[in-house]
Amino acid sequence: MSDNIETNIITKFNELTQKVKNTSATPNVIVPDDIKLKFYSYYKQATIGDCNTECPGIFEFQKKTLWNEWNKIKGTSKDEAMRMYIYYAQQYV
Repeated sequence: MSDNIETNIITKFNELTQKVKNTSATPNVIVPDDIKLKFYSYYKQATIGDCNTECPGIFEFQKKTLWNEWNKIKGTSKDEAMRMYIYYAQQYV
């Protein structure tokens, strides 16, 4: 039974990642920047795991913001990251 639940989470996660990627093509869907950062960090955590890159330099503002957001959730399991991604995606997509 837990394998079925896991499969459902992965399926839902994959479906919603596609919808989130396509939100820029849907002007009536407005996703705030702070939520976009959550999508980024939970997606990276769900697909890669803990942040595995060096912190970008001080003048690489965008990269550093993304890195900080991902690094904040270090230690979150891939399963929990998928669940959190799904939670936010269902609110905005």
